[in-house]
Amino acid sequence: MEESKAPRNKRIKLYIALMIISVAAVTGVYLIYKLPEIRAIQTLVIVALGQIVVIFAYESGLLYESLVNGITDRPEMFAVTYMIVIAGSVIMAAMPVTAWPVAVIYVLLTIMSNIPCGIVGGSVCVLIASSAVDSGVYPFIYVYLLTGIAAAVLVAHLDEQFRIGLPVTIVEIILFAGLGATLITSVSSFSIEMLIYPVVNLAVTLVLLLFILKAYSARVIFKEEDKYIELNDPECLLLTELKKVSPDDYHKTVHIVYFCDRVSAALGLDAPKVKCAGLYHRVGVIGGEYNWENTRMVCEEQNLPAEVIDILREFEDPDTPMVHTETAILFMSECIVTSIQYLFAKNKEIKLEYPSLIDAIFKQRVEAGVFKQCDISIRQFEMMKKVFMEEKLYYDFLR
Repeated sequence: MEESKAPRNKRIKLYIALMIISVAAVTGVYLIYKLPEIRAIQTLVIVALGQIVVIFAYESGLLYESLVNGITDRPEMFAVTYMIVIAGSVIMAAMPVTAWPVAVIYVLLTIMSNIPCGIVGGSVCVLIASSAVDSGVYPFIYVYLLTGIAAAVLVAHLDEQFRIGLPVTIVEIILFAGLGATLITSVSSFSIEMLIYPVVNLAVTLVLLLFILKAYSARVIFKEEDKYIELNDPECLLLTELKKVSPDDYHKTVHIVYFCDRVSAALGLDAPKVKCAGLYHRVGVIGGEYNWENTRMVCEEQNLPAEVIDILREFEDPDTPMVHTETAILFMSECIVTSIQYLFAKNKEIKLEYPSLIDAIFKQRVEAGVFKQCDISIRQFEMMKKVFMEEKLYYDFLR
């Protein structure tokens, strides 16, 4: 019980510190920029409400495992970053409004938490900074809000290929169009000098976004890929031991992994994760009899990723339904390799009609209700079948 209370108590302390920093920031704006007392009180109340929403959004991210970086045991990373940004918003108020790097704030907070946290937290920072300036800047504030929301939503959905070109371009276009239109329509006489701050803002935003996203990719996305490089090596220590204990299981696993890789890539899924599940789905024989309990113990001893263990549990545990699409890929890869090897073992010279055989295997598994609770879509199911049917040349290696 104490172990479960400790992380929660740590988060509560961080949230209290966050509130204190917020009050201090509003107080600083009040004292430095000579805010009217009414505006200071209004700002303080709205900021406090905003922080409550941020806390709620972060707790929801922990509960539903929707944090962008997937880290659930390091809330201080988000809290400290957010407190620094809040303090920075006091300084930002002294800058020309057209030079505020707001999109960077939204992106930074989003990748440290989730989309709701990033949007609300960034908006709180904009509110603190804007409270110190006159009401004429409010059109710019709305531009920043739209740009920040777009940035938070776009970068939070970056995939493993880390294609940042389009999201960053869209953010820059929104920021450029919004600042340009607002600036031109809010002044009586236009001059080229007026574009200096917006242009600098665009350049600084671009540089900072690229820096933050590249750092994020190196720390989170590519770190996850590196984690699978060693695990997916067929000559790693655990698989070498499987090869000694059961050569047949090892060699069969190599064929299954080939199909796991091909199908998961065709479906746009996390291929390294599915390959890892395919490689380790027979390691239970190392502990003696092949069953889920032996597989679980071996995988936990080797610190396999939790998502891989979840796939293996659905694949091997008879009491756990098949839910993940990745599990369906592993299941069908194993079914097809086993079926073809069985037919070749009975008659090595047999001529198989692979499309008909694969179609029959898929039909039989569907009729057996294997995929009733699975998240796999009809499109993914048909694509998976198509990949197996197109691999005619590979099946000869199973003889």
